[in-house]
Amino acid sequence: MAKPTPLQLRNIVMALLMAGALVWNLSIGGAWWLTAIFSVGIVLSLFSAYLNRPGARP
Repeated sequence: MAKPTPLQLRNIVMALLMAGALVWNLSIGGAWWLTAIFSVGIVLSLFSAYLNRPGARP
């Protein structure tokens, strides 16, 4: 298995931070649109990490 790139690590860390914010927002009964923004951010960060994997074609 290849070592993750710095960009992949940044994307994974951001996805984890957004997941924490999503859980916090749900626990306090926050706005629905904020939950939607966090959800989309998680998906985009993980997809970006996948696309920037070491063995991906240019």
